Amino acid sequence: MVNNHQSSEASLCLPFFLFSLWENKKTGKLTVNPGPYQRIFCLVKGQLTAIKKYFPEKDFLDWLQEINKIQPPLRLNQQLIGSENLNSVLAILIEHGFLQPQEALDLVNDFLKARLIDYFNLPDFPLEFEEESFEETELIIQGLFTPEVILEGIRKISRINNLVKFLPAENELIFRQAPGYLSKLNLRAPELYLWNELQVPKSFGSLLAQSWLGPTETRKSLMALACLKLVEFSPNSAAVSNNGQNNSLDLDRNLAAFNEKCSFIYRYVAKQLGPVAFNLVEKCYRETQEYLPPIFLNLEIRPDGSFEPRAMLKMSLNELNPEEKKMLLRGFDEILTSELLLVKRNLGNQHEELLAKNLRKVGEKT
Repeated sequence: MVNNHQSSEASLCLPFFLFSLWENKKTGKLTVNPGPYQRIFCLVKGQLTAIKKYFPEKDFLDWLQEINKIQPPLRLNQQLIGSENLNSVLAILIEHGFLQPQEALDLVNDFLKARLIDYFNLPDFPLEFEEESFEETELIIQGLFTPEVILEGIRKISRINNLVKFLPAENELIFRQAPGYLSKLNLRAPELYLWNELQVPKSFGSLLAQSWLGPTETRKSLMALACLKLVEFSPNSAAVSNNGQNNSLDLDRNLAAFNEKCSFIYRYVAKQLGPVAFNLVEKCYRETQEYLPPIFLNLEIRPDGSFEPRAMLKMSLNELNPEEKKMLLRGFDEILTSELLLVKRNLGNQHEELLAKNLRKVGEKT
């Protein structure tokens, strides 16, 4: 059932629009380039998903021939389709031994991903999204993790000049972010290099000048990070105004929320690993502290896993300028993310996912 209709502006970039749909867990039909040459892609809770009634079987068959998975001419005539109650191309390919079941289903997802990524390299075109609910029986296979599709698509972009309008101005500052889904992303070396270069905020001009990736790859990797909200842009600090209490951040409140999360993580690790937990958490913090801003030299870990500002920092918390406050809050996120990665390394993915889920109940990340 169609519930709502949303059209993007012609100038909206497909990767950013797609990420917005994933972030908001939208379910429905994405139409790319509406009209006689349109293509339809479906999402279920933001994940790119193959839905039976919208799945383009003829295009899928043509694509299988393009990638040499099946050899033409393969004639799937009406008589064959009607035989043995096989009413889909996929069923015929499996039943008659052209493809193994698991491979066939994996290729369905590969096909959808490839066809969507085709549009990443094209100039602006209209996009439409209609909310629509789907029954479980309408799904062909579990959906793809959309941020990974976006990453792969941006990596294949060759016409980066089409996308420069989505990058910051040279004097804009770039701040790196550490969202909860960071550990699920398979960032490659160029993206990790750039993300690590932003341990301390830099202007876009400085980043371009200092990056060992070269201007083109730096722009492409930065766009990938920006699209997935692993970085954000803001005006240069000289242009940031402080309008008193309206712009001030209640750092005492944020520190309390941060400490509540850190203690929660420590208790979880201690329950699983016993007395060794504190040593692991402390080591994790010391390693993270090495690339945090100098202000974190005045933040000490306590036996319960929370953090205590030294007197000097405690006195100056609310005297920090807006950019310093943002830097402190981003450092809190860095520490929380590194502790979640610690759980993943020592206890496994399931523990990390469970802890991250429960951590959200403690409150939103600072």
